[in-house]
Amino acid sequence: MHSETDLYRQMSALDAEHFNTCFYCGCIATEYDLVPGIKHAEFYLRTREEADFYKVPACRECFYFLKDDNSALLGQRVDVAKRCLARKYKKAIRIYEVWNIDEIDELDYQLKHSVNAGMILGKESCQRVAFTGFDYEADGVKHSTHFVKNEVFVIFGEKFDNFRDALEHGHKAYRIPKAKLIELFTEHNHCFDTAINSFHEKLTRKILDKNLKRQCTAFALKHKQNLKFVMRTIELYCTQDQRLTYDMALDKLYLEIIRD
Repeated sequence: MHSETDLYRQMSALDAEHFNTCFYCGCIATEYDLVPGIKHAEFYLRTREEADFYKVPACRECFYFLKDDNSALLGQRVDVAKRCLARKYKKAIRIYEVWNIDEIDELDYQLKHSVNAGMILGKESCQRVAFTGFDYEADGVKHSTHFVKNEVFVIFGEKFDNFRDALEHGHKAYRIPKAKLIELFTEHNHCFDTAINSFHEKLTRKILDKNLKRQCTAFALKHKQNLKFVMRTIELYCTQDQRLTYDMALDKLYLEIIRD
C-alpha cells in the first residue's frame, strides 16, 4: 500500500496573495483535498487511468463537498465543488442577483435585515463560484491552467461580466421584472435576447387581445351579435390575411355577413 507522501504532489501557490487559499473557491484553506481521494488511489495506479495525484489546499466546506467524490482530475473536482456551492447557496445567490440597495431601503426593518443578510451571503457565494483558481507549482513544475472560464452575458450586443449586472440592465432597459426575466432566461436556453423578445411578444399579444375584445364588444353591442362569434370571425379573418387590421376585419364582417 502506498503512503500519501509517496503518491501526492504538493500544490503550492506561486503568488503570495494565494498562500493558504482554497484552490476551489478562494476562501482560507484549512485542509488538503487529495486528487484522487486516497481510497481510490490504488484503482488509478492499477488501471493506469489518468489521474493528477495532487494535494490541493482547500477550505473545510469544499473539502467536505469532495470527500467522497472519486474524480481523479483537478478540473473535474473543481466542477464538483462549484456545483455544490451553487446548489447550497442557491437562495442567497438569487437574492443577490434580484435585489439592489435602493430597493432594500424601502423595506420594513425585519425584511430589510433578512434581505440584506441574503445579499451579503449571495455576493460571497457568487465570488466563490466564479473563483478561477491560481497559478501553482507541483514538484518544481509551474502550472497556469485555470479551470473556470469567466462567463460573459450578452444582451443585444452589449456584454456583461456577470449575471447580476446583465439582469439589472435587462430589467431597467426593457422594463421586465427581474424574477420574470430569470424565469424566461432559464426557459430560453440561457439567452437574454430570446427571453426579452419572448416577454415583449407576449405583452404585445396581450395588448392586442385586449384591444380586440374592446373593439369586438362595441361591434357586437352595436349590431346585436354574439361576442364570441364576432371575436372568432375576426381572428379567422386576421389569420387568413395578416395585412388586415382589426378595424378592417370588422368592416369585412359587417359587409360580408351582417349587412345582408
